[in-house]
Amino acid sequence: MELNEAGRRIFGQHWRLILCCIFLVLVVIGLASLVRGGGQTYTASARLVLDTDDPKTRSESTSIADTAKAIATSPAQVRAALKDAHVTGRDPFVVAEHHVSIRALGTSAVLQLSVSDRDRRVAAAVSNALAARVIRARLNVSNGQLQQVLTDLEQRIDGLSLKIASADTQIDSLNVQLASAKTRASSDALRRNRDAATRSRDFLAQQRAVLEAERVSLLSTDALRPKPSILSPATVPEHADASHWLSYVVLGTLLGLILGVGSAGLLEMFRPTLVGSDVLARELDTPLLGTLPNEPDADASAEALHPTSARLALSAEAADVRTVALFAAVPDLDLSRLASRLEGRIQRGALDQIQSPVPMDGARRDVQIRPFVVDDLSAAVEGSIGLVLVAPTEMKKANLLDVVQFLSLTPLPLLGLVAYTPQSSRRRRPVREGTLENQTAGQARPSTPGT
Repeated sequence: MELNEAGRRIFGQHWRLILCCIFLVLVVIGLASLVRGGGQTYTASARLVLDTDDPKTRSESTSIADTAKAIATSPAQVRAALKDAHVTGRDPFVVAEHHVSIRALGTSAVLQLSVSDRDRRVAAAVSNALAARVIRARLNVSNGQLQQVLTDLEQRIDGLSLKIASADTQIDSLNVQLASAKTRASSDALRRNRDAATRSRDFLAQQRAVLEAERVSLLSTDALRPKPSILSPATVPEHADASHWLSYVVLGTLLGLILGVGSAGLLEMFRPTLVGSDVLARELDTPLLGTLPNEPDADASAEALHPTSARLALSAEAADVRTVALFAAVPDLDLSRLASRLEGRIQRGALDQIQSPVPMDGARRDVQIRPFVVDDLSAAVEGSIGLVLVAPTEMKKANLLDVVQFLSLTPLPLLGLVAYTPQSSRRRRPVREGTLENQTAGQARPSTPGT
């Protein structure tokens, strides 16, 4: 199948279905936007930084933004932010899913947190409260272990300080006792106890010094980390958000077009349509004698009938027949007017104006053209009658098969096809099973072609 044939079958036959699908999709998108929260909305934005190093690549910046987004879109954080802003009547799950967004500004560590709401003041208040909540939640995650380690170190340092103070008291007491000792033995014993207490005190002091060094190192490392803060608090927006109706219309049109073309393709898959006179002639494996601009029972200009009558006379001359019977592919089609006009054109010498390399001087001009009647079948043995099919340019393939089967059963030769363009307001109903018998019965009345 050629692309132009597929386009004619899908768009030419089912353009109403495609337009209906586009319209329905646009209506659904419009109703969804109204249900989702029709009316004006306002967006307030706050800029903040987290306790992270400056990103060196875009992927690192995106990672920081994703971390902040995961915190900001948490329903628990949104609920707490709404409570901090003293806002009621808002569902935290809906706000977190549809009204909160975070993006990185370029490849920097600066983030922009935006909150949209139908009330401009609520949007600004919730944006600031949520930005503070994001910073607090991030610090709780990143600094929780540091605070625990510092607290543990301070407790150990305080315990060592108490032990050192107790050792100092013991050493002072031993020094006093050593000064008042009266015997050498008691003096040596006190001196040994004092030296042991001094060594113990020095060991405790050394441990405290190590712990204090660790504490100072942790504090120094924490001091070098970036400080999270809100760089620019959100202000009350002055203007409402811009409407995205144009993008919605474009998107809806594309979706409707896809749906309509897909539906039309499915219909053509199960009930294919033959569109175009060339397609019909190729399907019937017969020459195309001409295409009329209107239906056979309507008036047609001489210029429109001239090529068709000339080719019809040539086909009759080639088949050596004197009578041409016009057979209608659709029921209830009056071909007497068309037959008389074609015969009149031939008898007035239409062949003289045909430009052809074949000599036309001896071409037959006494060809009779009339609608097909049942009696033509009995005269077929004489070989003096040829059949010309008259069909619309648009037919269902299943309906054309009935015509093909009938033509294969008739002994009359098929000289060619004359197609016509049906009017949309007068489109004939397609041929169904059993209509060929009705048609032949209706055409049994002999007709006298006019000149």
